[in-house]
Amino acid sequence: MAAGTDADVAIVGAGPVGSALAIMLGRTGKRTLLLDQARFPRDKPCGEGLLPAGARVVEQLGIGLDTLPALHGVTYRVPAAGSVQGRFAGRVGRGARRLAFDERLAQAAALTPNVKAAFGCKAIGLEHSAAGVRVETTGGGIRASFLVGSDGCRSQVAGWMGWRRPPRPPHRYALVGHFDAPGHRFDRIVVTLLDGCEVYLAPTGPAELLVALLGSKRSLRRESEQVGEAYARRVADAHPELAGCGHTAITGAGPFWTRPSTIAEGRVFLVGDAAGFLDPLTGDGMTAGLLAASYLSTVLREERSGAAVAYQSWEARRWRRRVFMGRLALRLSGSSGLARRAIRGLAKHPAALDRLLEVNEGTRSPFSLAARDWVALAGV
Repeated sequence: MAAGTDADVAIVGAGPVGSALAIMLGRTGKRTLLLDQARFPRDKPCGEGLLPAGARVVEQLGIGLDTLPALHGVTYRVPAAGSVQGRFAGRVGRGARRLAFDERLAQAAALTPNVKAAFGCKAIGLEHSAAGVRVETTGGGIRASFLVGSDGCRSQVAGWMGWRRPPRPPHRYALVGHFDAPGHRFDRIVVTLLDGCEVYLAPTGPAELLVALLGSKRSLRRESEQVGEAYARRVADAHPELAGCGHTAITGAGPFWTRPSTIAEGRVFLVGDAAGFLDPLTGDGMTAGLLAASYLSTVLREERSGAAVAYQSWEARRWRRRVFMGRLALRLSGSSGLARRAIRGLAKHPAALDRLLEVNEGTRSPFSLAARDWVALAGV
């Protein structure tokens, strides 16, 4: 550790990505400070689907996920046009209720050797130089060799560095709630494409389901319609079987599709949603962040020269793939004709959807897809 510093790495944001990174660094001997203005448990609007690649990162930390609902794939549905099921072949994802999942990882990080956690401690300013960083917090100043912003898509760290940019139009939003559904039989993510919006469902417990509406403000609710009424109407359109089930208060999120001007410079790095947030429709947000944390931990552990450039290059490749899949998903969901054709084609060739799901989570390159996969997606 450099002379005069309090830690090798300071991490702002103790969500799943920041906490996982702290565990990785602490286990390699890096003195790590993990800061979050919240105290746990705390909730956060999220798709709450952990894809198989993300689940594997968490399990490699020694954190068992067997108590979380298993996700065996994704089903896409278009009313009156049918549905198609994609499988996580030979692998399993997990439904991760953020209220409990975040607390579990944050507590694991706090108990990791070489990690000091400060929850309820807000970062309020940043100074950085070639020698290190100083983070001002409500608990005093902290000096570190490196700083990582893992503080979400409205990242304060990105703002202090002058990297933050506004969300890209057209702006999309989410309305999120959880339904009491004892004895439900969902074991996968279900995305229903309605006219103008998508209804995203994921099991988050044996008696609980997350249901999120995604779309523009205009498509999510009618003029003068109350948010709760709009949410209930759209959910009923997609899942009439949930009629009569109670649900939690509705929370909102958005607009989406944000990307800072850079994700690393000198001794400051961004990871997870702070490094860019696309659209919840793809469901890959937590998984992408956990994979990035795994790579960043290696870069910071080695303290290699050009660490920022190495991380930028690695992450840029991942981002291009994610943008490709995000645009593809939005293009299909935004056109009822294209969506119906895709459903029909993929229903005839479901293995093509299995491969597309692998591309979405990052375990397969888009370039590995064959012509027959694109033909199926086109509904031919």
